[in-house]
Amino acid sequence: MTESDWVEMHGMAFSAGVANSGLLITLMSGYLVAAYLVGKRLTRTQIIVTNTLYLISAFLFVGGAFQTNMDAQIARKMMALQIPELDHFNYADVNVFLWPSIVSITYSCLIFASLFFMWHVRNSREI
Repeated sequence: MTESDWVEMHGMAFSAGVANSGLLITLMSGYLVAAYLVGKRLTRTQIIVTNTLYLISAFLFVGGAFQTNMDAQIARKMMALQIPELDHFNYADVNVFLWPSIVSITYSCLIFASLFFMWHVRNSREI
């Protein structure tokens, strides 16, 4: 691949990662609003179905975020190797697995925090 291909791939993968993050935040916001508004009134079956669908969707977004961030980091590393003038932060020496892992772990923690919020809403003694 040429240098411009790597630059374009980095931009496209980074943009896809940002879009994926926005979709995850939208999904999580909807889940939190639903938990706050109707969480106490849902039956056990409704909670199981809701949480299952939420977890499947959310972790698909986490997997997508990991892959797009990994693609962006690989493209950034290849770009840094081929165009040294763009390597301001020594990306050629950075482990490409680090940033996607940090993002995925952060998203996973947020997902579990939202599940805890639903649990707290359902199990609180307050009205």
